Amino acid sequence: MRKSFRERRRCAIEHYLGIDLGTTDVKTILLDQKGKARGVASEGYPIERPSPGTAEQDAGKWWNAVVKAVKWTLKESDVAPKDIAAIAVGGQMHGGVFLDRKMEPVGNAIIWADNRSRAEVREIYDRIGKMRLGKIARSPVDTGFLAATLLWLRKNEPERFNKIHRTLLPKDYIRYKLTDEIGTDVSDASATLLFDTASRNWSREILEALELDSWIFPPCGDSIEVCGKLTEEAAGELGLPAGTPVVRGGGDTPLSAVGNGVIKPGIVSVTLGSGGQVLAALEEPIYDPELRTHTFCHAVPDCWYIMGAILSGGLSLQWLRNLTEGRFTFAEFDGLAGEIPPGSEGLLFLPYLNGERTPHMDTDARGAFIGLTPRQGAGHMARAVMEGVAFALKECYDILVDLGVTPEKIVTGGSGGQSPVWRQIIADVLGVQLHVMASADSSVIGAAIVASVGVGAFPNVAEACKELVPKHDEITKPNEENAEVYRKTYTIYKSIYPTNSTLFHVIANLMG
Repeated sequence: MRKSFRERRRCAIEHYLGIDLGTTDVKTILLDQKGKARGVASEGYPIERPSPGTAEQDAGKWWNAVVKAVKWTLKESDVAPKDIAAIAVGGQMHGGVFLDRKMEPVGNAIIWADNRSRAEVREIYDRIGKMRLGKIARSPVDTGFLAATLLWLRKNEPERFNKIHRTLLPKDYIRYKLTDEIGTDVSDASATLLFDTASRNWSREILEALELDSWIFPPCGDSIEVCGKLTEEAAGELGLPAGTPVVRGGGDTPLSAVGNGVIKPGIVSVTLGSGGQVLAALEEPIYDPELRTHTFCHAVPDCWYIMGAILSGGLSLQWLRNLTEGRFTFAEFDGLAGEIPPGSEGLLFLPYLNGERTPHMDTDARGAFIGLTPRQGAGHMARAVMEGVAFALKECYDILVDLGVTPEKIVTGGSGGQSPVWRQIIADVLGVQLHVMASADSSVIGAAIVASVGVGAFPNVAEACKELVPKHDEITKPNEENAEVYRKTYTIYKSIYPTNSTLFHVIANLMG
């Protein structure tokens, strides 16, 4: 199929449409064969929280946002729709869209930020065994992961659960709307905790232990596979030609790695968006036996990645901005924080506003300011937030290094990585130089890259990355004087959680 498609279009100028279904908005990009963005757009949608601890979204609003964003992308560009060679979709991971026999959603999608399934996380460990689950899935389970969410639905909403005919991950619902085909890819499926990560397929052992029917889960394939064509109905809504090839795509984290060129060992990415990740590509599916990190399938065939993840990176600074009722812009916070010396004059921040994953895997962990005095103001708090997030990323980085990851080059991206002050803090805390990515939207670029490989424009992901990953030569080097301050402060930071973890759990129980 690839060869014949290429032969038909060998004289055309090809473009690749990437779609990234994020947590708060969808982003779209149209890349040409040299990696130039010919059109970009985004469209937002809300997170619905019907009760404390829940996080849901209306999948219909996702699709409406996709339609608007694609139309805006086409309008912004001067590209003829017929010159779009392929589409690929990436998106938020772990959550679930539940379809009935009419292939309509049964209620809202339950997304990764939902933490109602604490009891089900414990149940999964009880049924399978923590170490055995780690051996199969190469990762700990957490609230918001599809495995725990399905068990919660079965126990608490059995009528809704019994209507489930198919279960899709968020981006796979969008691809279903594009093609009428049910399917997923291994990079997204491996993050459900229902997957055998080493063999790259659904785990019969886990499904049987959890008493889940295998037929409700979609067939899997590699991210670069063409898995369908744009239907007449979808084409009419989007303004694109029917029959345009649609490639499987992947989870937003592995596609972000592709968009940053992190596709082989030696390159490590430090990404700071709403959350934060430290990620390294792997040739073998090594994992942390203490289950402090996640090992999932990469969007690159026959590759994996290991990742430390924090839940409140940029969200921490957004929280502080909300606390001040929007008095400061992010640029103003940057300026205020830049005027405060390293260490924030003794003020530390624990960025566990939504609980934490690496290294604690504790949904009940809580955020905290430690060391407040009357002397400290908004600038101190802004810098302490940035430093606390950097310390959390260092905990992830240190674990990966201890597990044998050898960083030869470290790239940084995400919206937070565009802040010069925050980026310098991260370089100083890690004690490494950071290569700054040209674009904060690496995930949607990664989607366009796998689309190009899927239709044979490049022989593999590595060759596509050489041409399509945005180039940027800016480097942030660590300041040794600042790094020395942070080495001392980091020791204090690491003591805050173990000193207060019992109290955090008491508070969580008190609040129900």
